Amino acid sequence: MPKRGLIALILSLAALRLIVAYSPPGGSIVEAPTDDPSVAPSVEPGGSGTATAPPPSGVGGAYRDGTFDGPAIDYKYGTAQIQVVVEGGAIVAVNSLQLPTQKGYTKRVTDFFISDVGARVIADQDWKLSTISGATFTTKAYATSIQAALDQARLP
Repeated sequence: MPKRGLIALILSLAALRLIVAYSPPGGSIVEAPTDDPSVAPSVEPGGSGTATAPPPSGVGGAYRDGTFDGPAIDYKYGTAQIQVVVEGGAIVAVNSLQLPTQKGYTKRVTDFFISDVGARVIADQDWKLSTISGATFTTKAYATSIQAALDQARLP
């Protein structure tokens, strides 16, 4: 193998290693918010589109109790509509009323939003993500719907 080819291979592998090791600021959105399994978020079996978890300790009172639906947002890959359930002033469930169900990459993105992003909203007790790489359109639609639901629930 020529020297330039070997150097290019080594640099490519080094760059790949950096990409794989990258963690976004604030931690990975796929990490559980706590090491205590009793409060780890869960997703109901069967892909129902619901992320649930007990509210973090010491949290409560920021929202009105009830079920709040965000608007249905049409975007390039389908429609996103999110519902937030609040009990004791804390977000306890994030339901995906509508998300695209196509196969392939769109399905993987939808599964990710159902399982991981809803759990993150519950852990943070707010929407704190800007854009998820590789899911820009879905993130914007999801964010618009969930932010409207949170705005309805927020205490004045």
